[in-house]
Amino acid sequence: MLFLKKLAELWEPIGSIENNKVQCKVCSHYCIISPGKRGFCNSRENIDGKLYTLNYGSCISHGSTDPIEKKPLYHFYPGSNAFSIATVGCSFRCKHCQNWNIGPSAYPDKDGIVAKIFKKDENYAQPFKLTQMMPDEVVTRAKKANCKSIAYTYNEPTIWFEFIKDTALKAKEKDIKNILVTNGYSSRESNEEYIKFIDAANIDFKAFNDSFYDKIVGVPSMQPVLDTSEFMKKKGVHVEITNLIIPKENDDLHEIRSMVKWIIKHLGADTPLHFSAYHPSYRLKNPRTPPKILKDAWKLAKEEGLQYVFMGNFLSDEGGSTVCPQCNTNIIERIGYHTINRNLTIENKCGQCGFKIPIIGKFSQEKRSFLF
Repeated sequence: MLFLKKLAELWEPIGSIENNKVQCKVCSHYCIISPGKRGFCNSRENIDGKLYTLNYGSCISHGSTDPIEKKPLYHFYPGSNAFSIATVGCSFRCKHCQNWNIGPSAYPDKDGIVAKIFKKDENYAQPFKLTQMMPDEVVTRAKKANCKSIAYTYNEPTIWFEFIKDTALKAKEKDIKNILVTNGYSSRESNEEYIKFIDAANIDFKAFNDSFYDKIVGVPSMQPVLDTSEFMKKKGVHVEITNLIIPKENDDLHEIRSMVKWIIKHLGADTPLHFSAYHPSYRLKNPRTPPKILKDAWKLAKEEGLQYVFMGNFLSDEGGSTVCPQCNTNIIERIGYHTINRNLTIENKCGQCGFKIPIIGKFSQEKRSFLF
């Protein structure tokens, strides 16, 4: 079966008929693309005045089962497995990308068969063949793996919009949930569609200032990220936030305090926030995040009134478990990706005081292994 070059959604012709330019509306770049050219993500091309997606069904593998905590999602079907799939390409150019060989440096060739890597990159890697899966196969594999959800993850999923939409709608027919692990730079138009078939999202706040986004991420502002987060939460999508703390770049506690205040005001005090430790990767060589920075950020967020704050890429007795904000009882204990139900009732309440814990879905301790 040939890889598919598919007419894209969320675009429109602009200008005169003669110039054949189009505007892509899938993310907040709103790229204006001339004939024969691609957008910022390198996965959408103007062919004779029509916009085509080049990565429909193009996957980096046949998928794998992951602990849902790896996404990370701690309050969405805790203890379950998610079936993770990804393609290549990204709407960001993060200097610290940990998946750079499938993200900011990678793009599909004209037939969607080979993942190309920019040779000008100092971290140049060899191109690799992509695997083809159609939506039906993804759903079948997820069902066979006993996964409660499909996670669109590892690279930025929004540039895979058409494939995600088709897969997610089929997944919903089989009662499989759909998760975005995203940078949040999706457009108003794609967000209006996402809320129809996406159940949960982990949205990455790279920092809480525009200068970081301009200098480190390659986009002028984080406002679209904030807009996406607020819109999804308002429309009933389960939202959790991740903030990777990088020494000397976004570790200022005043900035972190501002971010926490924004989350409480716009998303709610019960929105889970994951602080993660950075390690040198790709083009950024700052030192690793010291444990003290994570602990200070965690403590600050709790003091400000955020109820569910966690620490990632770092083992800690304090920062891994869900704790009842009313009576301080340990509700779900986590050691790495191992989860133990300590005091969560079947109604998702604290077993000690009856406080309602804002968890979506039932706790289930699934067997965890990788599907090859």
